[in-house]
Amino acid sequence: MNGGVYVHVPFCRSRCHYCSFYSVTDRDVPDSSEYVRAILNHLSTFELITEAIDFNTVYFGGGTPSIMPVSFFSEVIEGISASVSLGDELEITIEMNPEDITSDYLKDLKHAGINRISIGVQSSTDPVLQKLNRTHTSGEAVSAILTAVKFFSNVSCDLIIGIDGESRIASNILNKLPIAALSHLSLYMLDGAKNDRLAAESDHTADLYTKLCGVLENNGLKQYEISNFAREGMESVHNLHYWKGNPYIGLGPSAHSLLYPYRIWDHSGLDRFLKGEFKSGRMEYSKSLFVTEMVMLALRLKKGARQADFEKNYGIDLFKEFGWLCDRFPGFVVQDRDGISLTLKGMLLSNEIFQELLEP
Repeated sequence: MNGGVYVHVPFCRSRCHYCSFYSVTDRDVPDSSEYVRAILNHLSTFELITEAIDFNTVYFGGGTPSIMPVSFFSEVIEGISASVSLGDELEITIEMNPEDITSDYLKDLKHAGINRISIGVQSSTDPVLQKLNRTHTSGEAVSAILTAVKFFSNVSCDLIIGIDGESRIASNILNKLPIAALSHLSLYMLDGAKNDRLAAESDHTADLYTKLCGVLENNGLKQYEISNFAREGMESVHNLHYWKGNPYIGLGPSAHSLLYPYRIWDHSGLDRFLKGEFKSGRMEYSKSLFVTEMVMLALRLKKGARQADFEKNYGIDLFKEFGWLCDRFPGFVVQDRDGISLTLKGMLLSNEIFQELLEP
């Protein structure tokens, strides 16, 4: 079975106002070799339970991975390849901030084995970027994309919508960005419940999301997941591991792993992590809870949960066990001969649908 390796790089120059991921901004980045040692030390704790997995993705997320020197990535990749089975066709992604993107850095990253870039653009409007506490301008974001596509054929960018003060016209959200140059785009809706001071009205966000889905489709970026759009064959292999329930290991403070029947996470904090004093949490799934979570994740995909997959992988009748969702949410959850999926309206209501699905 294929799986992925996630490497968390928690260092940031400043904290974005919407971010809920673990990061540190109040200290200097440690010597990169020190963090390499800690990451590979953490990896060694998984060795006995990863022997049957062929890992075909490595994903450096954050935090701000692009704050690190290229040597960090090459040493981590080398260490991973020496410890677990890596496939021949690897997808290796690094998340980058626009202000970190230079031709020399990209050349060296490519030489180190990185073959996919994900750029945190977030908005094409300077006042919105300032409200989010981003440290780049819209012009720098455009320049970063145009520079990145000179060196990489697989370039993605992240956008966030639902921010108070943004344009209500879908084309204005994208008009400065070189969409044609991108192979992938992630379009996230700001969680208004967690960011009430930043959030626009929910009706505005829903309308904008619906229109942007159409605009992106017309520009060749096909929706394949609630928040993700890609050109044919350019879907994020790593993120598909999450949505398909494939195994993955997470390295770094706060990183999560899925190695059925266990979900494992680290909550040691950076200082303890650097010392090798890992503090792991672990939850053992019952089969019913795992299957329910897999249905939830599959419903994030545009194609939804497929009957054949759930019969083959878990021995259940998807329609019999979960067909009630279509009755509970008519017009939002639909069933066809092959499975169950969300409509576009259902994607906008996905949090409520998933909450009810997971309620005991």
